[in-house]
Amino acid sequence: MSKSVTGPAGPAHASRGPHTALVPFLYGVARREELPGVVLVRLLTDLGLSEGAARSLIARMRRDGLLAATPRGRGADYRLAGGFLADFRRARDRQPGPPPAWEGRFHAVFYTVPEAQRAYRDRLRRAATLARYGLMQPGVLISPTDRRALLVAELGDPPPAGTVYHGHVGLPVADAAEVAYRAWDLAELNGRFREHAARLRAAVRGWSAPPEPDGATLAAYVRLLGGALVDTVRVPPLPAELLPADWALPELHAAVGEVFARCGPPSHAYVARLLAAGTGDAVTP
Repeated sequence: MSKSVTGPAGPAHASRGPHTALVPFLYGVARREELPGVVLVRLLTDLGLSEGAARSLIARMRRDGLLAATPRGRGADYRLAGGFLADFRRARDRQPGPPPAWEGRFHAVFYTVPEAQRAYRDRLRRAATLARYGLMQPGVLISPTDRRALLVAELGDPPPAGTVYHGHVGLPVADAAEVAYRAWDLAELNGRFREHAARLRAAVRGWSAPPEPDGATLAAYVRLLGGALVDTVRVPPLPAELLPADWALPELHAAVGEVFARCGPPSHAYVARLLAAGTGDAVTP
């Protein structure tokens, strides 16, 4: 096993609030990793935030290392960073194909952090959540693939009295399936996947007129898909042998595709129109 995570010290807090996890979705609609501040604020107000609340959210996400700013004129451009950027690129570059084969072992992070240093422990747990590690047991995080680079990008050295080691946990497939079921709470996620799929299919059946390319369509699109997509990234790509027999994620993906076919193009067109119109008044949270 190798010694502790190293990398630039920096905050790894996950920003609080229901809209935080939806921000990468807005970047996905824009098909960009970076957005002008005024456009990002406009999109957040389309979701129901006030301008002040949108600016505060952007500021918190900058502070937490989930957005990075580049000054531009009197304002700034904001690009995704940290775990959000990694998830955005994985979703963008994902190629359809079979799930990975079970290699007989999980990649693991073994950590000990004294109670006096619980702030670092909380940072580690939040960074691991963003990197989609599961909790095997207290002090042991697992992943089907080696995701330590994401932790390196989020964390500095552990405190002097703490340790963070990387290694592996080898298990037979039946035991590994039981561990995965608990580590990523697959029972709860599977139920949520079914609920999301039913809700999305019902929405598609209820539509009549084609959606317009405007903020209302974007807001409806985000309300429909945002929570579903957030849940889909709570679990990493697991080998088929480790998934429940009634795994509902393919059903959810099919329902997401139906919503995208209806709301995706007008939402993309609306955001493209905002970007083409220029930045307007500068926004620097």
